[in-house]
Amino acid sequence: MPVGVITNCLSVLFGGLLGTGLKRLLSDELKESLPLMFGVCSMAIGINSIIKAQEMTVVVLALLTGFTIGQLLHLEQWSHRFFGWLVRVLHLGGSELDMEFYITAVALFCCSGFGWYSTLTEGIVGDPGLLFSKSVLDFFTAAVFATTLGKALCAIPLPQAVILLGVFGAGKLLAPLLTPAMFADLSACGGVLTMAAGLRVSKIKMIPLVDMMPSLILVMPMSALWTMLMG
Repeated sequence: MPVGVITNCLSVLFGGLLGTGLKRLLSDELKESLPLMFGVCSMAIGINSIIKAQEMTVVVLALLTGFTIGQLLHLEQWSHRFFGWLVRVLHLGGSELDMEFYITAVALFCCSGFGWYSTLTEGIVGDPGLLFSKSVLDFFTAAVFATTLGKALCAIPLPQAVILLGVFGAGKLLAPLLTPAMFADLSACGGVLTMAAGLRVSKIKMIPLVDMMPSLILVMPMSALWTMLMG
């Protein structure tokens, strides 16, 4: 049973509810500054993950290939439409919602490198410990984001559960094939996305984050192929 995945999704839900309640109590200045501070922390977390790469060449190739696929499929545009529709259907927000910031939050909770690494670990060895640690961080992250996004953030655990359960299942199926090098390159690729999210949250550069997500799917098979060819 994916106990860690369930815990992680619930932590985002309850963190979002807490942040929605605090939204009325915090000053506008603090609500604006908290996401900026989190953006800086995201960049630091991303850098820490990037340096773990086994083969940085593979990570760069996966990012370039994945981003190209994402651009050709217009994933960023489709994500705006889907989550705009989801928020309206669930009556969690209106036209005033900052969709750029919302999509950044979706990417962080659903497709972070550490999240996928932790979920694969639970799927392979049945240990939810890393996801429990991530859940604590995600609880406070969701609370911070909800001070800006409000109750709309509570819609994110739905796609998050679908994506992480898929990763969990993949871990169970592919366990004999996965190597430490593949995990390291996945972590580094996710670190680049996390750093890009930090730049976006801080409003330094609005990188099309969703278009980068196919790289997380490509990086591990590319890492395995690289090892086979270079070994």
